[in-house]
Amino acid sequence: MMKISDFPLLAGSLLLLTGCDIEYGTLPEYYYDFRQSTHQWQPGFSDYPSDNADIYQLQSGMRNLPAGFSGKGLYLAGINRSDDLFMYIKKQITGLEPSTRYQLSASLRFLTDAGADCAGVGGAPGESVYLKFGYAAAEPKQAGYYLNADKGNQSRDGTQARVIGNIAAPELSCDGQTFASKTVSGSGNTPLQFTSNADGTVWVFIGTDSGFEGLTRLYYQELELRFRKI
Repeated sequence: MMKISDFPLLAGSLLLLTGCDIEYGTLPEYYYDFRQSTHQWQPGFSDYPSDNADIYQLQSGMRNLPAGFSGKGLYLAGINRSDDLFMYIKKQITGLEPSTRYQLSASLRFLTDAGADCAGVGGAPGESVYLKFGYAAAEPKQAGYYLNADKGNQSRDGTQARVIGNIAAPELSCDGQTFASKTVSGSGNTPLQFTSNADGTVWVFIGTDSGFEGLTRLYYQELELRFRKI
């Protein structure tokens, strides 16, 4: 089974450079290198009062990576003043078989400045910021206060999303001054399954559901989605 760490071996492939779809046998794989571009992944935020967004200092977009790293990344940042901020990226995936059951897993490589076993307001800056991914038939977006898809809350899964890890990097100190690379992979404790739309599409989102009431900064570098027909 291929992993994100295997992809640099294929650096000459046009598919990888453009973030296109890859297929190995009957297993579709979708790989995106955010060091190149956003590949039409859109940032989003939910679970906060949008009429008072300024105090959350929400930021997103392509940025140069911090000191010690070269290239760019897809940056997401925000201060979790609601104790429930969800920061995510989303994209409509095409090319699946119409009205077909799939199981989805994900692997994400990112830069984090959150150390392990650190104290924080409301929760730890690393272990209390939960990485989860999910799906939706229609575009995921904030509807009122919450996301219009059932992503669950913080450490809890939703019917349309699964927790696959957190953003803590054990090699970092607790001062938040440096970044480290981390990869989180999986399909969750209960595999995430869905039925594709009649046109062979599905929306996928991946992001952080935070219980840490402070600033979270992440640079997404690479993302791999794996679909298995069931």
